[in-house]
Amino acid sequence: MKYTLSFLLVLVLITGSWFGYQHYQDMNQSILALRNEVKNNSINAKHILGLENNIKGLQSDLQQQQEKENIYTIIAGGDIMMDRGVEGRIKKLGEDYNFSFDLIRADLEKADYVFANLEGSISDVGADTGKPYSFRFEPEVAGALAGGSIDGVSLANNHMLDWGRASLCETTKHLDIVGIDYVGGGCNSEIAERPLIKQFGNTFIGFLAYTEFYKGAHAVGETPGMSEYDLEKIAERISDLEKEVDIVIVSMHWGAEYKDRATAAQVSIGQKIIDMGADVIIGHHPHVDQEIERYGDGWIIYSLGNFIFDQSWSKNTMEGILAEIRIQNGKVYDVRPIPIQLNENYQPFIIK
Repeated sequence: MKYTLSFLLVLVLITGSWFGYQHYQDMNQSILALRNEVKNNSINAKHILGLENNIKGLQSDLQQQQEKENIYTIIAGGDIMMDRGVEGRIKKLGEDYNFSFDLIRADLEKADYVFANLEGSISDVGADTGKPYSFRFEPEVAGALAGGSIDGVSLANNHMLDWGRASLCETTKHLDIVGIDYVGGGCNSEIAERPLIKQFGNTFIGFLAYTEFYKGAHAVGETPGMSEYDLEKIAERISDLEKEVDIVIVSMHWGAEYKDRATAAQVSIGQKIIDMGADVIIGHHPHVDQEIERYGDGWIIYSLGNFIFDQSWSKNTMEGILAEIRIQNGKVYDVRPIPIQLNENYQPFIIK
C-alpha cells in the first residue's frame, strides 16, 4: 500500500511541476506535506486511505485548472467546389482529389476541428436540374475531404440540390462512410434540422447551418432536403440548443456574389442571429472574403471567400480567409482571419 501511494505521489508531483504556474504552489505544498506524512512509518492504514483521498482531490483540482486554461481551435473555411475546372485540372495532371489539400493539409491538422461549406453534392445519382452552374462531385471526393483534415461540413447552400434531392441524400451516406460530420441537410427532416454537437474537453459546441437561397427546398417528413430558413424557427432552435451546449455556431450561406463588403441585409440578419443567442456566424457564398464584425458578445464572419474553387478570372476569387476561432473555458475569446490563396491548380495555401 505504501509503495503504491508513494508512486501516486510521484505522479502528482510531476503533473504539478509541469504546469509551473504560481497559483499551483499551494496545491504543490499540500502534496509535499502529504508525502512527508507517508514517510512516517507510524501512520496506520486508515490514515493512508485518507491521504489517498486527499491526493485524488488535489489531482482533480489540478485537472480542472488545466482544463480552464486549455485553448481549443476551430478552423472555418469557405466554399469547397470539386467539380468543373478543379476536377478537370486534377485529372489532367494525373492526380487524385487528395491533391487539392496537399499545400494546406499540415496547417489544418493543427486545429482541433475544421469546418467548411460543401458547395455541391457528392454522389453518382440524380439528374441535373439544368442550372447555368450545376455542381456534383465524384464519390472519391469524400475520402479526399477526410484525408485533407476536414472534420465537418455545411450542406445548406445554393448548389446542394443541383442534382436533386436524391443526390443530397447520397452525399450524407458518403460522408458517413468516411466519418465527416454534416449539418444543414439530410435524407429526412429530422436529420436536416438536427444540430451538430461536438465536445472539446468540458466545452460543448453546437453547429447549425442555413441558406437564404432555395426557400421551400427544405426537408419535409421523409423527403430529403436542407434545413428550413425561417428566422422565427431559427430563434427557437438556437434557444433549444443553448440548453445543451456552451457555444452556438451558425453557418450562413448568404449575401451577394463578388461584393467585398457585407450587404445591409446580411448585417441585419447577422446581428439578429447573434441577438438570438449565437456566438459565431460563419458566412460564405460571395466567393470573396468580407469583414469580420464583433457585435455584442458575438462574432460575425460575413464571408470567408473561396476555399477550393476554379474562379481564376479574378485575384479576389483566388484568395480567401480561414477563420481561427479560439475557445477557452467554455467561451469564444478570439476570432482571427488567416489569409489563403489558390494557385494555378486551385490548391489553397496559407499566405505566410
